[in-house]
Amino acid sequence: MPGVYGRGLGTEATRLIVGHGFETLRLRRISLEVCVFNARARRVYEKAGFVAEGVMRDALLWEGERVDAVLMSVLAPEWFRHRGRPEGPGKTSGGGEGASMR
Repeated sequence: MPGVYGRGLGTEATRLIVGHGFETLRLRRISLEVCVFNARARRVYEKAGFVAEGVMRDALLWEGERVDAVLMSVLAPEWFRHRGRPEGPGKTSGGGEGASMR
């Protein structure tokens, strides 16, 4: 759809859903997997406060090839510090291990 990408809608939707999980449902942790070829989605998750935890090798069969996936998460204490707006990509307020991955 023309004009949809690059407007921050995915980031805002992610923040709203994650906020609901922590603030209404009182979850402790929210995690996800993102395929390594989906850089746009990974950036959205980082902007919403998710931190990369590790790589699951050959996690998905995509068009006949095995593809890695990155495991990412955000914890309730992190969320309540930054409300989905951390200081930088892949980092939460106060840093923390696993804040960045290559």
